[in-house]
Amino acid sequence: MKGKTFAILLLVAGLLVALALIPNGKDTGPTGPKMGDRLFADLPVNQVAEVTLADAGNRTTLVKGETVWQVKDRNGYPADFDQIRDTVVKLSRLKIGRGFAGDSETLARLSLLPPSDPDASGRGSRVVLKDTSGKTLADLVLGQVRSTEGGGSGGQYLKKGDADTVFLVDASFRFLKAAPAEWLQKEVLNIKADAVQSVACYAGKEPEPVYSLTRPEKGQAAELKPVPEGRSVDANRIDQVMEALAPLTLDDVQPADGPPVASDAQFKLVYSLYDGREIVVYPLAEAGERYTLRVEAREKPGENVPAEEEQTESPDADENGDEEKTDAETDAAPAVKTAREINQSLVPWTFVIKKWQFDSFATRPESLLKEVKKEA
Repeated sequence: MKGKTFAILLLVAGLLVALALIPNGKDTGPTGPKMGDRLFADLPVNQVAEVTLADAGNRTTLVKGETVWQVKDRNGYPADFDQIRDTVVKLSRLKIGRGFAGDSETLARLSLLPPSDPDASGRGSRVVLKDTSGKTLADLVLGQVRSTEGGGSGGQYLKKGDADTVFLVDASFRFLKAAPAEWLQKEVLNIKADAVQSVACYAGKEPEPVYSLTRPEKGQAAELKPVPEGRSVDANRIDQVMEALAPLTLDDVQPADGPPVASDAQFKLVYSLYDGREIVVYPLAEAGERYTLRVEAREKPGENVPAEEEQTESPDADENGDEEKTDAETDAAPAVKTAREINQSLVPWTFVIKKWQFDSFATRPESLLKEVKKEA
């Protein structure tokens, strides 16, 4: 073989070797995950016992208690378990669309800098999962959501912990919040209107109610007493009062100092239920900007209400990341809480609610009457 031909062959062989070493766009590295692989394929979902979320202005820690998940930043108030489970399971199912090395400029442009970074424009959100021993199971920074031409989500950019490799995954966490109030269990009570026999509103410590709403028989509309002569009732407003607990939801929560006690200037509404329980609501508006209430329950003598069986919550999933639910668990009706159980979970708290829901607890009898039409 001539020397010139041999040199050409060596050159061609070198080019082939070089081409073989160039990434094809499907792998993130020689030993890294490939396109289509699950990013957190080995995430032990059932072992997650703590979730921390942080962005530039908020930080929330969710911990698994003895019976329920709790919001640590709200003094252990019950957390929205469904939201926690959905987030953890969603993380375990993330699939890689592509991966590439990210320099400091790329990380800032894709909002993948940690929440504590001085560059405010490039900060992302951080999610950390830990087990009961404090071992980190997953640590990632969520960056920008990739939009499609139609305006939908084309996945999201993220990276693991302090690593620089950027992944574009097949799902997004566009609506994931890091504020503690976003993770609270929103439903305080859920008592249907047809379970309410009567409602009585009291002013301060007065023994007689300022008004009462009573059903003559179960299934019939509630009647207002007293009704001034020449006036007629507003049926819609009466229904609003009767339905105010179906459900009662919160915006935020704070610890309360002792059991609720009506002051001379405060109102309370007593909801008497057909099953013998009474729900007492203490609404309070603070300077017309913040609307709060306290809740307590009691049972009439001789009435027995079945106790609720408490269950421990866990973001369980099977090997495919699916929830494990039996038909019996899906179809079973929720157990009824006794007054004691209601008090254990609600009395220690003051609930912040929206104004429209606060207005459902009418304290002025005239607000339940139709307006008087004036003659022209």
